[in-house]
Amino acid sequence: MPVHMRPVLAILLFLTAANVGWSEEPHPGAKMYQSLCANCHGKQGEGTIEHAPDPLVGDRSLRELTEYISESMPEDDPAQCEGEDAARVASYIFDAFYSPIAQARLKPVRIEVSRLTVNQYENAVADLVTSFRGTSSWNGGTGLAAEYFKTRRTRREDRVLERVDPVVDFDFGEGVPEGPEGTDFDKPEEFSIQWRGSVFAPETGDYEFIVETDNGARLWVNDRETALIDAWVKSGDQTEYRGALRLLGGRAYPIRLEYFKFKDKRASVRLKWKAPHHAEEVVPARLLSKDSTVETFILNTPFPPDDASAGYERGTLVSQEWDEASTYAALEIAKYLTAHLGEFSRSKPDDADRKAKVQALCEKFVERAFHRPLNDELKEFFVAQHFREVESVEDALQRCVILTLKSPRFTFREFGQSEFDAYDTAAWLSFSLWDSLPDQQLLDAAGKGQLSDRAGIERQAQRMVNDLRTRAKLARFFRHWLRVNHFPDIAKDKELYPEFDEQVVSDLRTSLELFVNDIAWSEKSDFRELLKSDEMYVNQRLASLYGVTIETSRPDEFQRVQLPNQQRAGVLTHPYLMAGFGYDKTSSPIHRGVFLAKSVLGRFIKPPPIAVAPFAPDLHPGLTTRRRIELQTSPEACQNCHGMINPLGFSLEHFDTIGRYRSEEFGKPVDSTGDYFAVNGTQVSFDGSAELSQFLITSPEPQVSFVNQLFQSLINQPAQAFDLKELDRLRGHFEEHEFSIRSEIVEISVSTALKAKAVSAELAQSDSTP
Repeated sequence: MPVHMRPVLAILLFLTAANVGWSEEPHPGAKMYQSLCANCHGKQGEGTIEHAPDPLVGDRSLRELTEYISESMPEDDPAQCEGEDAARVASYIFDAFYSPIAQARLKPVRIEVSRLTVNQYENAVADLVTSFRGTSSWNGGTGLAAEYFKTRRTRREDRVLERVDPVVDFDFGEGVPEGPEGTDFDKPEEFSIQWRGSVFAPETGDYEFIVETDNGARLWVNDRETALIDAWVKSGDQTEYRGALRLLGGRAYPIRLEYFKFKDKRASVRLKWKAPHHAEEVVPARLLSKDSTVETFILNTPFPPDDASAGYERGTLVSQEWDEASTYAALEIAKYLTAHLGEFSRSKPDDADRKAKVQALCEKFVERAFHRPLNDELKEFFVAQHFREVESVEDALQRCVILTLKSPRFTFREFGQSEFDAYDTAAWLSFSLWDSLPDQQLLDAAGKGQLSDRAGIERQAQRMVNDLRTRAKLARFFRHWLRVNHFPDIAKDKELYPEFDEQVVSDLRTSLELFVNDIAWSEKSDFRELLKSDEMYVNQRLASLYGVTIETSRPDEFQRVQLPNQQRAGVLTHPYLMAGFGYDKTSSPIHRGVFLAKSVLGRFIKPPPIAVAPFAPDLHPGLTTRRRIELQTSPEACQNCHGMINPLGFSLEHFDTIGRYRSEEFGKPVDSTGDYFAVNGTQVSFDGSAELSQFLITSPEPQVSFVNQLFQSLINQPAQAFDLKELDRLRGHFEEHEFSIRSEIVEISVSTALKAKAVSAELAQSDSTP
């Protein structure tokens, strides 16, 4: 059958043409550049193999560029280009090809046709399959529903106690569970307990569940039929049982734990897990709910990683490995649907209308996969023909599923109808906010014409932004923005920092996650709080390590507290980042400075021109970390980048390599002074994290950087592809709405949907004009 692509390529050309503009006026510095610089750097700054292979591009301010040229260029005789001459050449270079705006003009970025990213594919198929089980909500943070029985059998007449247990962590010794007065366990030698509810996975990855017990237990997670752990019959002296499975982040999964004691001397049971990037711990109450939820389909087929060379994940490459993975994924999903065919089709094998019900299931499956109603042609190609050609409904189902999931209409968002219609708008919103398919409410809105204007689109975006899937997507963005997934296993010198172990590292990551989540989803959702708050989440272990006193009956429970007199500045000084951007014995101003320059300020930093090994602290006893870094990076070749990196990193020197506040190092006062040349040409000086924070929350640079990275994370496209001034407009919106992260998420998703829709309409009109 014919497949019609929307006019995406034409849209790309339209946007590209709209972004291009230049002046034909000769620049006064052009001639001097050609005579003094072009031999090494190329006529358009493209570089030359012999002298300067790297393109002459960057984000220095015009003032910085002028000073650099005046002092250093040409390398063989800088005196040839000083003062006004250097200013003319810098101005020419800056406007012609050096600056980001010049680069966008010379090499216009465009909206690239792309397949689903791996994360989008996994979430889309999870929602697609799970949609046939219904929906459920997460009201967690309370613990699991527990039923206690006075015998090893879980009969209703033997139930003696019902309550919500925050965690499963019990050592009953030789006794029985405690309950309110009147709770009667007739026989201390036997009793049983059932815990039911749901467990929330904060991050996508492999979760290892652990049941520790002296008795018998079974655990089910995201599968009501097959136990993940079956220790109902005790084997020898074993008391620890493990089972692992993959879970998608930002979702709740059904969980059930059954436990019994019968004639054993002691009784105990503990439910633990090892979550991605965390140490083993008792599953915390904040991630448990007494309310159950539907099972979620989780794809286990591995995919090759997406290209992230542009700073965000893109689905622009369709390799043989990706194509094979998508085929195996389609086969896995077809097999799963076949195994659950009775459940999903609401039919039994011997039902007279079995075939009709399975065919109806397939039609609904294709509709949801393509996020639009099917016309007769699509129904025939994707569904009906298979039920005519094969006798087995299972075979027909598998053909339909594989054909659907291998279709570009599913794997490429750019396929569909011949124009950007309401269903495309729905898909744009859902993939922007959820990395997944539209839900039924959004599709209904599209069908009713409620996505025809900004108000209607924004109404849906406001609803969708509070969904757990948006929270999961924002959490992934924050891990990228804060570069926490770049950390290797964080370990410190045991003699210097004996308390800093794997559990502390895990707690610190939790602390950071809770803090960022709390700020982002608070009523104000104020971006500035991320950079200035003096508060931090701690449990008893972290409180002791970082000099805070808390009162709690549950040592592992986290509280948000102030850290007075420590110059704390939100994520900038969070101990997890300070430890991650540090060595085993000392802090690392370079790593901290790179983080501030690239992630917070959005500056471009070239790879080091020469490899310089860090100066070992043991070989330079008595030198402060700052002084060692100054010596290490003193060569002129280093200063091109370290002139910006080091002063930024030095401002955080009041925090040692585990993020504890210090006023001295090796008996010498900490020098935390620093400075920064802003892109507007002004020089800013600061002393310590408090002054650094004040600069960052008032400067437009961190705002533009944050909005740009947020845009890329949501849309998987560069902002300049929509308009060269798109980032300026979005930063203005950010400021007008008191830097609300949630408001900015809505604006990005809505405005880009409207832009795509408007361009499509203009193209349709131009095509109809003779």
